[in-house]
Amino acid sequence: MSGFVASIGAKLAERWLAALVLPGVVFVAALVVAVRLGHGHWADFGGLGDDVNRFAESPAARSTGSVLLIAVGVVVGSVAAAAVAHALQHAVVRVWTAGWGRLGEPLVRRRRQRWTEAATRHRTALREKARAKRAGDETSLPDTAALAAARDRIALTEPSLPTWIGDRMLAVDARVRGAYDLDLGSAWPRLWLLLPEDARTPVTEARTEFAAAARMGAWGTLYLLVGTVWWPAALIGAGTWLTAWWQGRAAMAKLAELVEAAVDLHAATLATAIGHAPGGPFTPADGVTVTRVLRKGG
Repeated sequence: MSGFVASIGAKLAERWLAALVLPGVVFVAALVVAVRLGHGHWADFGGLGDDVNRFAESPAARSTGSVLLIAVGVVVGSVAAAAVAHALQHAVVRVWTAGWGRLGEPLVRRRRQRWTEAATRHRTALREKARAKRAGDETSLPDTAALAAARDRIALTEPSLPTWIGDRMLAVDARVRGAYDLDLGSAWPRLWLLLPEDARTPVTEARTEFAAAARMGAWGTLYLLVGTVWWPAALIGAGTWLTAWWQGRAAMAKLAELVEAAVDLHAATLATAIGHAPGGPFTPADGVTVTRVLRKGG
């Protein structure tokens, strides 16, 4: 038992080190460099090296108390930076998934217009393809798959939010309601309790990946702030933000697919659990009944 507890402690320490201390130490180092160099001497690493050498040769570097104080300061600064990043992580998720109020309305209108145009091109191509097949002319059929992919790159359903990430999860709700007449918001907490462990694990992993991407975006925001003092940090922040955005998109796409798959595969299990066993495949009529029961008739 003591060995088991020790192994758990070691794993927790490793996770704490990776998630908090290491990114925080790097950030504190970047902040020190930024304050030392500034915009005017942004590439004066020679002068920075001279400062380090002078400190190494000073009596303070040979004082245990001074070294300990510096180490404590670095650790405290790292943990403080990690705490700020953790708080900003939630703000990043809001930016990626919320509506932005009036600020987001022009972007929503633009995305909706682009989606409508792409959807119209796809529907027109489907009609042309059907007419050509009826006429026996299959020499120049339109590429409907490419047109569908172009539409889906904007959003799977008509956009309602400024970002693709936010609309991707909304699309799951719309698709589930359209296919089964089931309210996903009411059904998902109950369905989650019924999912077997091997179905829960991929969903949990996708949620963890999305949280990690948001955390990376938070660190990118902190580096952008440091960029106001030392402009190379702004480049680091912008690169980090771009990477976080793409990772967040990938994680959200994966999460949305898994949630929709869970509904497809286990909606009948949910219906049976509340006393409404479907006589066959889960249908919209079943979805209406399940939704009414879960929403307590509302």
